[in-house]
Amino acid sequence: MKIIRKAGTAVMTTALLLGSVTPVMADKAVPSTSPASTVNSNSVQGKEQLDLTQVEPKITKDKAIQLAKGYIPQPEGYTLQSANLYVNNGPDGKQRKTWNLEYSLKKNKESLGYMNYSLDADSGSLLGYNFYDNNPDRKPSYPPKTDLNLAKSIAVDYITKLSPDLQKQVKYNDLREASYKVPLNGLISYPFGFERVVDGVPFPQNGIQIQIDGEGRLTEYRVNWKEDIKFDKNEGVIAQEKAAKALNEASEPLLQYVIPYQMKERKPVIAYTMAAIQIDAKTGKPVLQSGTVKPADLQTLTEKPQPSSGPIANKEAALKRVQALIQIPANAKLEEASYGENNNEETKQSESTWNFRWSLQDEEGDNNGAISLALNANNGELNYLSQYNNSVRNPFKASDVKVSYAEAKAKAIEFVKKTIPGSTHQLVLDESSEPEVDPKATEIPREYSFNFSRYIDGVRVETDQVAVSVDKGTGVISNMYKNINTLPFPDKKPEVLGTDKAKEKLLSQYQLRLIYQTSMGEIPQGIPIEKYKLMIAAGDIGAIDEMSKNASLVYTLENKYSRQQYFLDAVTGQWRNRENGEVISLEPIKVSDIAGHWAQNELQLMLDYQALEVKDGKVNPDQSIKRGELIKMLVLADSGGGYYPTAAMKDRANSFADVTSSNEYFSYVETALDRKWIDRNSEEFNPDQPITREEMASLIVRALNYKKLTEYEAIFSRNFTDAADIKNIGTAAIVTGMGIMSAENGKFNSKAEVTRAQAATAFYRFLQKRY
Repeated sequence: MKIIRKAGTAVMTTALLLGSVTPVMADKAVPSTSPASTVNSNSVQGKEQLDLTQVEPKITKDKAIQLAKGYIPQPEGYTLQSANLYVNNGPDGKQRKTWNLEYSLKKNKESLGYMNYSLDADSGSLLGYNFYDNNPDRKPSYPPKTDLNLAKSIAVDYITKLSPDLQKQVKYNDLREASYKVPLNGLISYPFGFERVVDGVPFPQNGIQIQIDGEGRLTEYRVNWKEDIKFDKNEGVIAQEKAAKALNEASEPLLQYVIPYQMKERKPVIAYTMAAIQIDAKTGKPVLQSGTVKPADLQTLTEKPQPSSGPIANKEAALKRVQALIQIPANAKLEEASYGENNNEETKQSESTWNFRWSLQDEEGDNNGAISLALNANNGELNYLSQYNNSVRNPFKASDVKVSYAEAKAKAIEFVKKTIPGSTHQLVLDESSEPEVDPKATEIPREYSFNFSRYIDGVRVETDQVAVSVDKGTGVISNMYKNINTLPFPDKKPEVLGTDKAKEKLLSQYQLRLIYQTSMGEIPQGIPIEKYKLMIAAGDIGAIDEMSKNASLVYTLENKYSRQQYFLDAVTGQWRNRENGEVISLEPIKVSDIAGHWAQNELQLMLDYQALEVKDGKVNPDQSIKRGELIKMLVLADSGGGYYPTAAMKDRANSFADVTSSNEYFSYVETALDRKWIDRNSEEFNPDQPITREEMASLIVRALNYKKLTEYEAIFSRNFTDAADIKNIGTAAIVTGMGIMSAENGKFNSKAEVTRAQAATAFYRFLQKRY
C-alpha cells in the first residue's frame, strides 16, 4: 500500500479560518506495513517535502482498528470502507500523523449510516468521531428519549471513557443554556463544549466538543488540544468590575443598515452594532478592538457622486468604455463577449451587463493569462475585474516589490473613482496599515489588498463594499469586486435610540469572562470572515501559522444567545431575527398567568417559540385562540420550530382578502394553503376570529396526512353522543383515537371554541404522535 503525506500551509490556514482542519492526502507516497489500507489518490495538495523516514506511525492500521472498536463499538452490519494515514505539519510546524477509519452500513447498495474515527497515529488516542444514521426505518420519538440534562450526563461519561487523561482538565461551558429551548422535533442533537481549564481559567481554544442525539447516542466527538502552549501566570489580574467598567468605556454602538434575507418585503433596517472588544486582564486596556469606522472619522472618496458615462448601446461602445477604464495589452485576444439583462424583482429595475474575457498570449501564441470583467451597461461602471499573467506568477519575494504601499493605496483610490464614479460619495477606505514583510521569507503575497465600505449619512451598509488588489511588482490593478446594493436607502438616517440606551441593550446579550487566549484564537466577534482574511492579507494581523503560542489573560464578551442570528433595531430597540426581520425575544418569554395552570408546560413550550400572543405580560390561556394564531402554531410545530418563510413569499400575492402581505399571519396562512391544510373556498380567512374544535381537528388530521382516510366514514365508530353535529366523523375519530384531542362525557363538542391552553396541549400531543 501507499500512504500519502502533507497539507500545505495555505490549506491549513484556510481550514483554521473556517474552524476545522481536514488532513489532505499529498503527492509523495509513503510505504506502509499495512497492505490492506485504502489510499485516496485523488486529493493532492501541498508542495513542501517531508523527511519520509520520520513518517512511519507507531500505531499500525490493525492496532488503530482495534483501538477504535474499543473506544466506540460499531453496531452490527458496519464494515470498514477505508483506512487512511494522513500526515501534515500543524501551525506549530510539528508533524502530525492521523489514522482515519471509515465504516458504513449498507443494504442493497443503499447507505444507511456511517461512522468515522480519527486517531493519533503515534499515541492511539481518539481525536475525533462522527456518526450518522440514515436508516429510513428508524423513527424518532417525541419528546426525545434523552433530554438536555441526561445528554449532558452521557457526554461526561464519554469523556471519562475516551479521554481519561483530559477529564480533570476540562469544564463544561453552560453559558448558552440561557437560550436553550425544548426542541419541537425528535431529530435533535445536543452540542456540548467542554473547555480546557488552566489554573482555574478557561482556555476555550482547547477542549472537547461532543454531540449527543435524542436517543442518547454519541454522534460527534472532537478533541482540540495543544501541549506546547505557554500560559501567562494567573496573577496581577484586575477585578472583573474594573474590566467591565473599562469595557463599557471602550464600547461604542455604531449604526449599520442590515437587510434580512427572508423579509416579506426586503428593505434596509437600521441597526446598532458594536465592535468586538476584549480587555487585557492585567493592564485593563482594550485589545482586539475592531469594527466600523466612527462617523466622525468618515472620509468618503468624494463629497458628491461623480457623473457616469451613461448607457452603453452596443458592443463597440462597451469595448471603448473598457479601454478608457483599463489598459488592454497588445497581446490580449478577445475570447468572449456577451450581453445579459435581468429584471430586479426587488427594485423593479432592469439591470444589464456586458461581460468580456481576453486571453493573454506569449510570443509562441500560447495562453499565458487572462483578463475578465463585467461592465454595467446602464451607466458604464465596472462591476468586476480579474487579470493575471502566468509569466509573473513565480514565487514573489520582498526584493520583487517595486510599488510602495502608499503608491498602491493611491492607485486603488483613483481606480475606484474612475470605475465607480456614481458611488464614490458613499465609499470609505477601511483603515489598514502597511503590511510587515519578513525579508527572509521565500515567498510573500503578491498583492496589496484594499477594501472600501459604503456609508450613507454616516451609517454603514452591512454587505456593500468594493475590494481592490494592486500588484506589488507592477502596480497593475489585478482584481476588483463591487457589491453595491440597488435597494432604495433613505438619504438621511432616521431618529434612533440614544447611544447610552443602545450600549446597555447590546452589552446585555453578553457575559464577561476571564479566559486564556492566544493570537491563534477564533475570529473576533463582529469581524466578518472576509474582512478577517483581508486583515491577514494586508498584514494587519499575522498569518495563523506564524502567530504566537503564548496564551495571555483577557476579559472577553461571550454571547449568551448564539443559537439564532439576530440584531438590535436602532429605532425601536427590539431584537429582530436576522433571517426574516421578525421581532424576537432573546430570553425565554415569561408570563404571569400560567403558573399552576393544568397546561403550564405546554403553554410555556409554545411561548418559547413565540407561537402565542402575549399582551401586558399575560397569555390568557383560557381565552379563545384566533384562527391565525392557531395556524402559526401548527406551522411552527410541524416545522420543528425552525420555520422561516421562503424568499418567494415576499413576492407572493395574498390568497385571502383579509390576510395581505403586511399581516403578521400572512406567511403562515399561505404556507398552510400550500401544504393543503386549509382550502381557499372563501375570499376571506378571518384570522382574528375564534376557531372551533372541529376546525382544529381538521387541521391536525391534514397535517398528519390522514385527510383521505376520513372520506371512508364507514370504518369509524359513531359513538359520539353529539355525532349529528360533527361534519366529518372520521376527523373527530382520528384525533380522539390518537389521544390528540379528547371527548368529554362522550361529546366531541365540535362547535366549541378552542382556548389557547387546549390548542397548546393538542399540538404538543400532535408532536408526540406525528412520528
